[in-house]
Amino acid sequence: MTDTATRPRRILLGAFGDPGHAFPMIALGRALVARGHQVTLQTWRRWQEHVEAEGIAFAAAPEYQVFPQGPEPLDFYEAVVHATADTLPLVRELRPEIAVADILTLAPALAAETEGVPWATLIPHVYPDGEPEFPIYSAGARLPRTAGGRAMWRRAHPLVRRGLERGRLELNETRTRLGLPALDHVHGGISRHLAIVATFPQLEYPRSWPAHVHVVGPLMWEPPPADTAPVELRTGSEVLPLVLIAPSTAQDAEQRLLRASLEGLADAPVRVLATWNRRLPSRPLPVPENATVLEWLVYSQTMP
Repeated sequence: MTDTATRPRRILLGAFGDPGHAFPMIALGRALVARGHQVTLQTWRRWQEHVEAEGIAFAAAPEYQVFPQGPEPLDFYEAVVHATADTLPLVRELRPEIAVADILTLAPALAAETEGVPWATLIPHVYPDGEPEFPIYSAGARLPRTAGGRAMWRRAHPLVRRGLERGRLELNETRTRLGLPALDHVHGGISRHLAIVATFPQLEYPRSWPAHVHVVGPLMWEPPPADTAPVELRTGSEVLPLVLIAPSTAQDAEQRLLRASLEGLADAPVRVLATWNRRLPSRPLPVPENATVLEWLVYSQTMP
C-alpha cells in the first residue's frame, strides 16, 4: 500500500506577483515537485515561464489595481472579494487536497475554505504575531532586558491591538460576503492548521511556538540571469570595500532609498553596486563614478 504521508498529492499554491512573495512560493513549489507532488501555482503572468520551467503547473492570478494606483482603484478587501470569486473555478477544477497561500494573498485561502479544502500559510518574513513584551512587529528592536523595557513595550501594544482588531472586523466583513463564518481571532490571514515561516530562525525572537507554526528557513529561488557574465564594477581598486544596495521590489516607487544611498556614497572610498529591480525611476538616478547600477541583480551570483 502507498503511505498516505508520502503519496503524491494535488497541491494548489497562491501568491501575488511581487518578487518577495512569488519567489519563496516558487521555491516551495519546486521542492514539492521534487517530492513527486502535483503542484499548481497561481501567480502573476510575469512569472509563468519560470514557474513552468520548474515543473509547476501555472495558473494566472487576478491582477487588480489596489488603493490609489489605477484608473479605478479597489479597496484591498474589495479586491479580495473579486479575486476569491475568480479563484473559485480553479479550486473546483483542480480539486486540490491542500492549498498554500502567501500571507498577503487571501484569495486562494478563502476560495479553498469555501470549497472545504484545508489551507496553510507561507510567511516569507518574520512571524508577525508577537508576545505582549516583544518589540512591535517589524521594529527591529532587540528584546527588552529590564523591567522598564518590558513595561514600555506593554504600553505600546494596545495601539497595535487596535489596528489588528480593525483588520479582524474588515476581514470578517469580507468573509461574510463570501458566505464564510466570522473569526474571533486576529491575524485571520494566517492558517491555524499550518503556518510556514520562511526566514532565518536567528531573526526570530525566542518564544514558545504554537504547534502549527514552523520556522523552516528561507525558501530561495531567483530567476536565471539573462546574461551570466560577471558583474563589472565601473571603477575603484579591488581593495576598496564593496557596498551592495538592494532596494525593495515592492515599495518606494520613487527609489528614495537608492537615490539617497548613491548620493551619500558618491565621495566615499568604496565601490557601490546597486539595482533598481526593473522598476524604472521616474527621474534619472544620480550615478557617481564609483557606482554600478543595474536593472536586476542575481544575488546568489553577486554575493560570492
